[in-house]
Parts: sequence; C-alpha cells; structure tokens
Amino acid sequence: MKLQKISKPYYVGFVVASIDGRISLMKKTPPDWTSREDWHFFQEMLAKADAVVVGRHSYAAVADRLRKRNTYVLSRRLKGRYRRGTVTFVNPNCVNMQELLQQYQMVAVVGGGSVYQLMLDNGILDEIYITIEPLIFGRGTQMFVGGTKTAYLQLLSVKKLNASGTLLLHYKINYLVADI
Repeated sequence: MKLQKISKPYYVGFVVASIDGRISLMKKTPPDWTSREDWHFFQEMLAKADAVVVGRHSYAAVADRLRKRNTYVLSRRLKGRYRRGTVTFVNPNCVNMQELLQQYQMVAVVGGGSVYQLMLDNGILDEIYITIEPLIFGRGTQMFVGGTKTAYLQLLSVKKLNASGTLLLHYKINYLVADI
C-alpha cells in the first residue's frame, strides 16, 4: 500500500503600508501611492499563487483583476458561501478556511487589515511580505485590525526597492500566544 503525502497550502501575506502602518486611506479604492517596484514584486509573486484570499473592500477596489484567479472574498455579512465564476464569497465565521483552501499549494493573502489579522489569529499565515513606502498618513486603515493574539515573527530579509527608500521586509511567522 502506497501512502500519499498530504500537504497543506503555504499561506503568504502581501502588505503595502505607510511608515505608520496604514494600508489604505479610503475603503474600496486601490492604493495609488505604492511604488512601481512594489507593484512589479507583487505581480511577480501573485503569479506564483494558486489562490488569493481578500476582504470584501479590497476585492471591490480591484475586482476586475481578481476575477481571473481563484479568489476567496471574505465577508462577515454573508450567511455561508457562494461562488460566481472563479470567485468564492465566504463568511470566515461559517467555514473552515483551511479545509476550504486545502487543494492549493500557495495561497496569497492580500488584505485588508481584518483579513490579515484573521489569518494570523487562526495560525494560518506562514510568511508575510511587508512593503514600507516612505509616507506617513496619520489616518486610514491599519495593517492589522481586531487581533486576539500576539504573533512572533522572524525577519528573513530586508531589501531596498528604490532610491526613495521603499523597503521590502520578509518575515516568517514563528508562533502565536494569546496574551503578552
């Protein structure tokens, strides 16, 4: 009898933020303040992903681009899940996300703040790339929203993307604790 190796998907988060940790100034609009270098990096990495997980506001901002991929849109307003083409709309409180995504090898988690936190709090996120753009907004959507656990990360790399000072940070998620 031959045993088949069962592997779980590898979950990688992709965040672009201002120095003060803001990922968006307004909901449902794509960020127009990111660098060309970050955009190229993000597109290159997204091409390697089998599926994408995104929040409903982030999806609304870039729906045309994500309809071409296996996309899972998270919204707590839904009663369960439904599918429209390659896009599945799902309430993460009603569905086991790990079971839902188990057929994929690499899942890109692309935001927003409550989606990053949900994946982190559930121990699903394996790595995260954070691009820091040299801006300070002082307002807007936070990078992580509504957390219940503290995550310990290990810095894998830092790369300066351009002369303006855009930085690409790459972290491995080591472990979570309920309280500090």
